[in-house]
Amino acid sequence: MGRPTHFLNFPIGSTEGDWWKDQIICGDSLKILHEMPSECIHLAITSPPYNVGLEYDSHNDKMPYEEYLEWLKGFWIELYRVLVPGGRFALNVAPTSIKDFRPVHYHMARDLMQLGFIMRTEILWYKQTMRRRTAWGSWKSPRNPHMVPSWEYVLVFCKGSWALEGNKADADITGEEFIKYSDAFWSIQPETRGRQPFLNSLYPPRNGRKPPEQKNGGHPAPFPEELIKRLIKFYCYKGNVVLDPFGGTGTVAVVAKRYDRHFVHMDLSKKYCSISAERIAAEIKQPVLDSSPAFAPIAEGRPKHKLQKVTRK
Repeated sequence: MGRPTHFLNFPIGSTEGDWWKDQIICGDSLKILHEMPSECIHLAITSPPYNVGLEYDSHNDKMPYEEYLEWLKGFWIELYRVLVPGGRFALNVAPTSIKDFRPVHYHMARDLMQLGFIMRTEILWYKQTMRRRTAWGSWKSPRNPHMVPSWEYVLVFCKGSWALEGNKADADITGEEFIKYSDAFWSIQPETRGRQPFLNSLYPPRNGRKPPEQKNGGHPAPFPEELIKRLIKFYCYKGNVVLDPFGGTGTVAVVAKRYDRHFVHMDLSKKYCSISAERIAAEIKQPVLDSSPAFAPIAEGRPKHKLQKVTRK
């Protein structure tokens, strides 16, 4: 199947109206967020670049640690602004490598709360992917044993209020799903397209072994659809708007569309945006979904507002 061209290249000619809704937007996510109106997003779900040297298509994934955290603060500030009162932010973050361990989940939570977010909970996403369980240098010895996490975190925040107002008739989560999802230990197999990010950062393929095959664009850290489905059904209503500012190959957008939410997908990579547009186009063709066009080409141009500068250390 050929790659469709139906995604927006940012900057665009006009930012009037809901130009951002139900769109795959290719460009600098921070600049795109700055052009969006305040209080228009009900749920943001994302996993920022891991900063462990992964091979993303259009990103340097090896910043100095404090610079990395400072860089992310610019996104957190804009996310807070665009969320509606009571809006939620689900942040997926993985533990860092053993030898250079950084409690990045704690540091991100600290930064978000300092910016005004309310922390609601943390979900343990158990991935069941461990191949090695100790470092060989400490095998069967307490001298210097290491623990390798088989999970990632999903940290959940909200803006201003714990409650997100909406029409009860637009809540589509079943009783069985609600009971299951409210247990914050989620055992979900990871997406198998490409190597998993944490293991890839720790362990290159052993001598003589071929690296795992890269499929469907080879994004290094795609979300499993089940994870996104649970977050969307648990934390927002049908008709709400779901945003992913580091959208990758479009899983958040696809699942939002599937469950009758609007989506906003952003990514710097034209390759990933093209894959995302293709996935959305395929989703729209499903007979149970709305078949109205999801994309409206807009001519390129300059943004009309001056962009805020993000200070980096």
